[in-house]
Amino acid sequence: MEHALPLTRPALRPRTVALILLAILLVYAIDTHARRAFLSPPGTLGDQSAYLGYARHLYESNYTVVEDRNRMPVFPFLLSLLYRPGLTEDEFLERAQFFNVNLSIALLAALFFIFQRFFAPLASLALVATTGFGCFLYRAPNAQVEVLFYFISFCGFLLLLRMLIAPGWLLALFAGAVMGIAHLTKASVLPAIGIWCVTFAAQLSWRARKGDRRAFLQGCGRLLIVVATFLAVIFPYIQTSKRIYGSYFYNVNSTFVMWFDSSTDAFKFLRAYDKESWRQLPPDQIPSASKYWREHSVGQIARRLWRGLLNLATQNAMAIGYYKYAVAFATAVLILMFRRPTRWRAILVEQPFAALFCVLFFAAYSVLYAWYDMIVNDTRFVLSIFLPFIFVAGILIFRVANDSTFPIFWRRWRSAEFFPRLLLALAAIDAIYNARYLFLLG
Repeated sequence: MEHALPLTRPALRPRTVALILLAILLVYAIDTHARRAFLSPPGTLGDQSAYLGYARHLYESNYTVVEDRNRMPVFPFLLSLLYRPGLTEDEFLERAQFFNVNLSIALLAALFFIFQRFFAPLASLALVATTGFGCFLYRAPNAQVEVLFYFISFCGFLLLLRMLIAPGWLLALFAGAVMGIAHLTKASVLPAIGIWCVTFAAQLSWRARKGDRRAFLQGCGRLLIVVATFLAVIFPYIQTSKRIYGSYFYNVNSTFVMWFDSSTDAFKFLRAYDKESWRQLPPDQIPSASKYWREHSVGQIARRLWRGLLNLATQNAMAIGYYKYAVAFATAVLILMFRRPTRWRAILVEQPFAALFCVLFFAAYSVLYAWYDMIVNDTRFVLSIFLPFIFVAGILIFRVANDSTFPIFWRRWRSAEFFPRLLLALAAIDAIYNARYLFLLG
C-alpha cells in the first residue's frame, strides 16, 4: 500500500509543511489543555476512576494484581508510572488527564508520518487536523484509554490491510504483535483478527487455483505467523484469564454485559454476582448469546439493531466534533462513485480482497456497536473506526479523483487540493469553538 496513490508534485516545501504541522499541534495542545482545565472531567465521568484504581492497584501490588477483566492492562500500566504514594484521588486524576492530553499530541505527530507514506503533504496535514480536532480533542481530556487505543488499533488495521496487498514475513510479525498490543489495550480487536484471517485464507484459496504451490505455502506460513505472534503477545494475560475465569478470552462486557437489554440490568447482575458466585447459577440463567436468543424474538433483535444503527448514523449530528468530517468523506466517496464508476471498478479488480476486508471490517463493527448502543450510548466506541474510515475513504477519494477538477466559486479546483482545504476549514470550526475555554479560564 505504500505509495499506492499517484502523488502530485508537492505544492508545499518541507519547511512549510513542518511549520504548518507545528501550528496544528500547537493550537490543538492549547485548545485541548484549556478544555481539560476548564471542564475538569470528574473521575465519575465514564470509567476514569476505574482506570485510576486499576493503576493504583498495579503500583501497590508490584504489578501482580489481577483485576475483573472489565478493562485491559496497557493503559492502567502507563497510568501506574504516574502514581506516587500520598496522591489524592483528585491529584492523580489531574495528573492522568494532563498525561493523556500530552500523549495525544505525540500520537498526532506520529500519525502525520504514517499518513505521509500514503498521501501528499497537504492531505496528510488535513488528516492530522481532522483526527485531532474532530476526535482526539474531545476524548483526550479524560483519563480513558480511547485515544491510545484508536492509534494502536489503527496501526494494526494498516498492517493487516498491507498484508492483503503486499504480504511479507517481517510485516506478518509486526501485524500480529501490534494487534496483540491493541488487544491488551482494549478488548475490541478480536473481530478484526477473525475477519482478516477469513479474508486472507480466501485470498490464498483464490490464488491456489493458479497452481503456485510455493506462493500458497508461503501465504499459509505468514497467516500462521500473524496468529502465532498475536497469541504470543497476549498469552500471559489470557493464560491467567483461563486459570481464574475458565476462558482464555473472558471479558466482562462480551461475556455478560452485551447480552442485557439495558445498562441498568447489566450492572444489577454484576453487583449481585462476582467472579465466583455467577458460576453457581444454572447454565440457562447465565447471560449469553443463546439465552438472549431464547428470550427474544427475531423482531425484537432486529429492532434493537435498527435502533442502534439509526443512533450511530445520527448521533452527535452537529457542527462540533467528528460528524461533519464523516459526512464530508462519505459524500465525497459517493459523488466519485457516480462520477467515475470505471475507476472504482478498476480499484476493486486490482485489490478485491483488500476491499472485501474493509467492507467486512466496517460492517461488522457497525453492527457490534449498534448492538452495544442499547447498553452504553457513547460515541467513544464508534470512534474506534474513525481513523480506519478516513484513511480508506481518503485513499479512495484521492486515487479516484486523481487530477480531476470541478468548478466552484467562479474558479476550477483540483480535487487533490480542494478536499484537504475543506478538511482544514472544518477543523478550524472546532479550533475556534474550543478556544473559548481560554477566555473562560480567565
